Amino acid sequence: MKTYLTFLITFGAIVIGVIMMLPGKGSENTSKKSVAWFKNESNSFAIAATNLKEALRHVSAKDTSSITHAKEALKKCRLQYKHIAFFLEYYFPEAAIICNGPPVQEAEDTQEEFREPLGLQVIESLLYTENPTIYQPRLIQQADMLARTAASFSPLLNDFKTEDYEVLESLNLELIRIITLYVTGYDAPQLKSGIEEAYESLSTIETILALYINRYEQKDSIIYYVASGKQYLKTHVDFDSFNRLLFITSYALPIERKLNRLINETAYGQNKISVLNHSGDLFAPGAFNKNAFSHTEDVADSLVTRLGKQLFFETALSGNSTRSCSSCHSPETSFSDKLSRNKTMDGTADLPRNTPSLLYAGYQHAQFWDGRVKSLEQQINAVLNDTFEMNASVDSIIKRLNNNPAYLNAFKKIWSKNPAVNYEHTAGALAAYIRTLTPFKSSFDHYMQGDKTALTAAQQRGFNLFMGKAQCGACHFAPLFNGLLPPKYNTTEYEVLGTPADDNLESPHADSDQGRYAFMPFAPFKGAFKTPTVRNAAMTAPYMHNGKFSSLEKVLDFYDKGGGAGLGLNVPEQTLSSTPLHLSTQEKKDIIAFIEALTDK
Repeated sequence: MKTYLTFLITFGAIVIGVIMMLPGKGSENTSKKSVAWFKNESNSFAIAATNLKEALRHVSAKDTSSITHAKEALKKCRLQYKHIAFFLEYYFPEAAIICNGPPVQEAEDTQEEFREPLGLQVIESLLYTENPTIYQPRLIQQADMLARTAASFSPLLNDFKTEDYEVLESLNLELIRIITLYVTGYDAPQLKSGIEEAYESLSTIETILALYINRYEQKDSIIYYVASGKQYLKTHVDFDSFNRLLFITSYALPIERKLNRLINETAYGQNKISVLNHSGDLFAPGAFNKNAFSHTEDVADSLVTRLGKQLFFETALSGNSTRSCSSCHSPETSFSDKLSRNKTMDGTADLPRNTPSLLYAGYQHAQFWDGRVKSLEQQINAVLNDTFEMNASVDSIIKRLNNNPAYLNAFKKIWSKNPAVNYEHTAGALAAYIRTLTPFKSSFDHYMQGDKTALTAAQQRGFNLFMGKAQCGACHFAPLFNGLLPPKYNTTEYEVLGTPADDNLESPHADSDQGRYAFMPFAPFKGAFKTPTVRNAAMTAPYMHNGKFSSLEKVLDFYDKGGGAGLGLNVPEQTLSSTPLHLSTQEKKDIIAFIEALTDK
């Protein structure tokens, strides 16, 4: 495991390396002011961390007020951290992990190293246990680490230079964190300080933006929306009742649209955030760059996607010419099959896992429930060659397609320099077609694009619950509502939920499927599965990796009770909080109504 010292040494090397490489083409004056802000606020963060450490020293089981005081000190420290998060997350992400990393151990895809949980989220998770005093030495150590880390920033930044568009991009990413993470309580689920943290973050955005917008023609407009957004956050601080839908649509998205325009005017075509397009806002249909995900064929080539669609319904791709991709991923059922688990090729047994929808599957950096491959092409290859699924071979597929004049002509027209039917182009065309399955035509999408009649009152309440009290949005991240982690959307997350073997929540039994652990045998991956999209979930029952939950009502009951651990199962690696959500019957109905609003028309 990485120790704090190793982290600090690594961070120092990274800082020096970045300073050496940065060209510093931005305005020297604005650059200096941005760095000066970061230095000053880092010092304030160090002081807040020191105060937190002192509060933790006085925590006593005999004095409940000491625990309350420590929680208040933690909240102040978190609020202060939001003043530097935009800068730290953008330029020095390793240091950001030290300060505010996830509270559970995570394994890297390299299979070689684990990240030791560090920082503010770890302190929260320990401080909110039944008896935090037993963790007092670790709590103090964490707070001391925060103070020393913050104190290390200033001397390393004396010659730091950056470019205007980079600072503006960092602000844009911070705005996306506000929309998708802070107001959901993602990194402070028990403190429930997300609204206040969003206020501090937006205040920082306002301060830094003031350095860059003097000549911006929409200066007055962006100042208005930022100030109005701050005012709304300041006067509506209650986490559970906060109207996220109103805040996002009325304030955050107008800010983002104008900030994106400012970035485009400043960046001169440069864009370091490959997954996101700086056009419109986060909820616009063109917000994501499909070609930023692993691919072999351009999804914009209509001839390729047309061929892929034809191949999607082609039974010649299966061993006995009876099954096609559409046999299990039917367009009539949102590209799923409505079965708990489909049958093997010979019809004698069930496949090991539920068939997920292919809608929005292109917006993932890993495929299959366990994420064992990195692209749709790799997934297609695995399925076609799997004995139990398609039971085909490369030779049989090529031979059959070569015997079909329509395919010969299509390959010749698309790949004139290499016109022969080949397996790589076959898989690539199929994958390209699947990447087109991103309609963004649900009632929710229409609402976010300006039609305020598109959602019912219940659906609006459901969105606010989904993104707040129910904590759904802390794993199913907006706007894709899958496990693609904001704000860069360059990581696919896996969760350990403790899903039982059936939907009997009164007498649950552990499921035997080890998930990601089966091919990456590290403890944090035991029972870990990729977080699928909730878009079109109302059309794709049954649910979970084993297809054992027959309805959304069952799914919500499971989460409401705290997952497998909350049900009493032994799930030591569970990433879902085992604390019950205490959702009312009406609240569950509202959440389901919102999920129904994610059904594409």
